Amino acid sequence: MPKKKNKEIPKAEKDYYKLNTDAVDRLAKASEGEVRVVSDEELNQYKSSKLALIPVWVKAVFIKFWFAGAVCFFFYWGLSMYLPSWLDQVFVFGIGLGIVTDLLTNNVLKFISSDDKEYYPYMMFRSGKYYTFFANIVYAFLLLLLVIGLYNLLHMNVEPIIFGIIYTAFDILFIKARDYIVEKVFHKQVS
Repeated sequence: MPKKKNKEIPKAEKDYYKLNTDAVDRLAKASEGEVRVVSDEELNQYKSSKLALIPVWVKAVFIKFWFAGAVCFFFYWGLSMYLPSWLDQVFVFGIGLGIVTDLLTNNVLKFISSDDKEYYPYMMFRSGKYYTFFANIVYAFLLLLLVIGLYNLLHMNVEPIIFGIIYTAFDILFIKARDYIVEKVFHKQVS
C-alpha cells in the first residue's frame, strides 16, 4: 500500500482560514462613549440595492396596483368568455380580488417589511387572523362596486392598468379615512 504524501498547503490558503478577531474585540470592548454616531447619508451608501432607496409608499402602492391589475387581467378578462353573465363575472372577480389581497398582496407586504413594519399602514386588515380572509373579500366587493360605478360614470371599458390604478386609489383613500377616524375618534396613532 502506497504511503500518502503530506501535501504542502500554500500560504495563501492558510491565510484564508486565519481568523481576524481584531474588529470583534474592538466591538466587544467598546463603551457607549467610544461609539461614533453615523449619519443617515453614510448608512444609505451601504444599502444593499437601488430598490432600497425607493420610498416605502411607492413600493406599497405599486404592489397593490400590480396585484389588482393582474386579478383584472386573469379573472375579468380571462374568465369573461366562460362566464357570460355580467353578475357572475363581478361575483367571481370580487372573490378573486379579496382572496388575492388576503393571500398574496398582504403577505408580500408583510414579507418585505422589516421589524419596523413600515408596510403595515398600507393594509386595511393586517392581523392575519382567519376572519380577515372574509373581511378582505367583503372589502374587495365594496371597492369593486365603487370602481364599477366610476367606470359607468366615465363610460370606459375595463382594462387592467386603469383598473389597478382606480382600485388602488380607492383602497388608499379608504385606508387613509380609517386612519383619520381612528386618530380623531379614539385619539390613537395608527401605525
